[in-house]
Amino acid sequence: ALTESDYTADSWTAMQTALADATALAEATTGKTQAEVDEITAALTAAVDALVDITALTAAIETAQALTESSYTADSWTAMQTALADATALAEATTGKTQAEVDEITAALTAAIDALEVPVDTDALTSAIKQAQALTESDYTAESWADLQTALTAAQTVAANASATQTEVDEAAAALTAAVAALTVYVEPDTGTSEEKVTTPAATKITSAINRAKGVKLTWNAVDNATSYQVYRKIGSGSWKKVKTTSSTTWLDTAAMKNGTKYQYKVYAVNEGGKSKASATKTIYRLTAKHFTRAKNVSSKKISLKWTRNTRATGYVIQYSTSKSFTSSTTKTVKVKGNKNLTTTLKNLKKGKTYYIRMRAYKTSGSVTSYAGWSKVKTVKVKK
Repeated sequence: ALTESDYTADSWTAMQTALADATALAEATTGKTQAEVDEITAALTAAVDALVDITALTAAIETAQALTESSYTADSWTAMQTALADATALAEATTGKTQAEVDEITAALTAAIDALEVPVDTDALTSAIKQAQALTESDYTAESWADLQTALTAAQTVAANASATQTEVDEAAAALTAAVAALTVYVEPDTGTSEEKVTTPAATKITSAINRAKGVKLTWNAVDNATSYQVYRKIGSGSWKKVKTTSSTTWLDTAAMKNGTKYQYKVYAVNEGGKSKASATKTIYRLTAKHFTRAKNVSSKKISLKWTRNTRATGYVIQYSTSKSFTSSTTKTVKVKGNKNLTTTLKNLKKGKTYYIRMRAYKTSGSVTSYAGWSKVKTVKVKK
């Protein structure tokens, strides 16, 4: 069945007129000729084919309206607003819209949204510079310290350049972080004492930081001669604090529960010989999981979705599959930008198939993208 709101008013009116004529002829008990039936049938078919579908245009306008100006550069925002004004004007026009015009304006607005540029984020670079400046030269070998100073100088030059691109900022931050990680701890020469010294452990590496229902789960690499590990955490722009000592290589930070908050971690390997240099810092934004409030096969080969909002997210990721285990060959992904955009429609589905659907929020800040845990899976069979 067709839905009036999916089409322009004049194309819908024309189709309804043709439908009324066809219905009247179908209900007539006498006097119908084959020629009349064929003519009325052709007219109704043509009217249906001539319907101008505005669902994609409406969705694009809603997506654009949900975005926040302060999140993007002025030039890209102005270009998107121009495309949005054109799309809104066409959507509000009561007559004369063709499908070609609607598709062209929709494509232009979608392209303008995709072309929005996020302002250059220097948080990671600033943090790396502060970390490097806090180190003490006498703690490290001369060669590795010299390499760090070279990377630090380059990073400071980029940080002072107002025209630096995001790529240049990210590369400078990565280079400086790598130089810090490559520092070699200075070891006092052997004085000839007979007591055997224990070698300080090598640095570990945090391999993952994942949002879970009850906190943030950290995992890091084991170090051969380490007897324990010390976990340090920094919340937002606060200071580093030791929060855990453990012999394990995983830890669930149950205190990291504030939605939208930036958490940073570093881990030290420890033994009798001392403490290793810090691992590279791992950053994650806490995002609480949300859930679907609607997952329904509302029209032909389509599933309508609606979910609860995460006000601190950048957007949402939807996955749907004909496999319960979401195998890669059967799974498709839809990305919805803007945390106020809480609906989408899955299209071109297979009638008679059962689909498994899940969603999670995501947040992007600079080069860091964090994801919430997956929602509970919704199961919908396409009957229409």
